[in-house]
Amino acid sequence: MGEAFDAFDERLMELAHFVEEAESLEKGLAGLAELVSHAMECERCSIMLLKPDPDGGAARLRVQAHHGYLPEQAYDVRQPLGSGISGRVASARKGLLIRDLHASDLAAEARRAEGAGPVDVIAVPVILEGDLLGVINIDSPEGRGRLTQEDLRRALILALVVAKSVLVHRLKGLLRTSFTQMALARQPGAATGPITHAPERVARLLARTLYDEMSRAGFSRDHVLIAATELIGQVSEGRE
Repeated sequence: MGEAFDAFDERLMELAHFVEEAESLEKGLAGLAELVSHAMECERCSIMLLKPDPDGGAARLRVQAHHGYLPEQAYDVRQPLGSGISGRVASARKGLLIRDLHASDLAAEARRAEGAGPVDVIAVPVILEGDLLGVINIDSPEGRGRLTQEDLRRALILALVVAKSVLVHRLKGLLRTSFTQMALARQPGAATGPITHAPERVARLLARTLYDEMSRAGFSRDHVLIAATELIGQVSEGRE
């Protein structure tokens, strides 16, 4: 057990270093999924984040990165809170260890196909200062036996690292442009308060700042609408 924890400590240090060095959140999450998988000594890991519904409905979980086998169509699934294993974990905000998934009460909600032996799964919420960010799913122990409660505790620790990595990359993004710095400067306490991990609040702040700046520059409401339409067009061209 001591050797296992020594190896886990080394993985934590590797994770912390990776978080500091990763260029972007997207690249960071892909690397984190791999590192979490290795730290847990499991073949598979996926990281899901809570994403706003483009149609104005409730936010849903979507896969953002994975390590190991995962069907490509998994990236198109929008998982409601309270539905499915990940949705239940997100809604309850509590980690879950499922021993022998296909023989459990949650078998009907399993997306993982049955194998030759029992399938153990761990799902843990990613929470940052009380806000739900997403869920980490882990399964298929590699070169060892079944998943245990000790593995669940390790996964909860790793979820804290992933949450902090999301915060780090959001902070890096906020400070990357002079326009964002100007917007934050107009909001007392924004640079040190909870707004730094609330992208919806930051987005509204940037929109208000853009509107104010265009108005000061003499643009009419029609020009502001043109800018908004152009922004929507840019979003539509990107992948959700």
